[in-house]
Amino acid sequence: MKTFIKNQIDFKCHSYGNSEVSSSFSQSNTVDASYKLLYIYDGGCSVVIDGKSYNASRGDSVLIFPCLSFEIKPEPDLKYTWLEFSGFESAAILGRVAFSKKNPVLGKMDIEGFEDLFEMPAILDNAYSHYRMGGCFLLLLSYYIEKFPSKTNENEGYVYRACTYIDNNFSTPGFGVKNVTEALKIDRSYLYRLFMDEMGVSIIDYIIRRRISKAEIMLANSGLSVKDVAYSVGFSDQMYFSRVFKRINGKTPSEFRVTLGLKN
Repeated sequence: MKTFIKNQIDFKCHSYGNSEVSSSFSQSNTVDASYKLLYIYDGGCSVVIDGKSYNASRGDSVLIFPCLSFEIKPEPDLKYTWLEFSGFESAAILGRVAFSKKNPVLGKMDIEGFEDLFEMPAILDNAYSHYRMGGCFLLLLSYYIEKFPSKTNENEGYVYRACTYIDNNFSTPGFGVKNVTEALKIDRSYLYRLFMDEMGVSIIDYIIRRRISKAEIMLANSGLSVKDVAYSVGFSDQMYFSRVFKRINGKTPSEFRVTLGLKN
């Protein structure tokens, strides 16, 4: 029986590395749903994100949210490292940090050895390398959460509470946006705008992705049937679950198991 190589925090690293640039360049995230975290080793730059310019200097971190193009305008001797990743559970963890679309730059960490955390293990197709990479990523984010915790103003508090409520209840059959807005006692349209601005996805998409993420883990690590997995993560219709799963993963739940060398 093969071990599921995706780590439990739903973290997928698409690219990482170090760069030295002397001229401006534009780029889009290579994966539509990916985040790109930049850390400035030396020098400085202006980062233009969605038409707005932000300054970053040595020790600063910049987060580019999914589906956004950006341009880096370097000052002399700019050196930086980047980490491009995706995954809804890792995005939820990232929501505990003070990054937002309106505030994509955070200041110096002042933590010895912090820069070394960007040196991720090699991307290999085996279980231990994925778990090591996931562990390094969690450690990296833990320092951001400690140093720059998400602000506690009312709007950001709603998003945090919404994510927490969803994380605790998404597997309940019939659970949806209405349950979230009723629990938080907030207008649906207002929460939608707050959630999209802070998380970069809609509430229903977040719910669906959390369900599919949990389903992937259950399909890989349990002997439950596809039907039972569907019900366990909140889908009342196995066929609908399979369609959603294939739309997100490019394969049906059964095909997903086959690629892992598992029996259905």
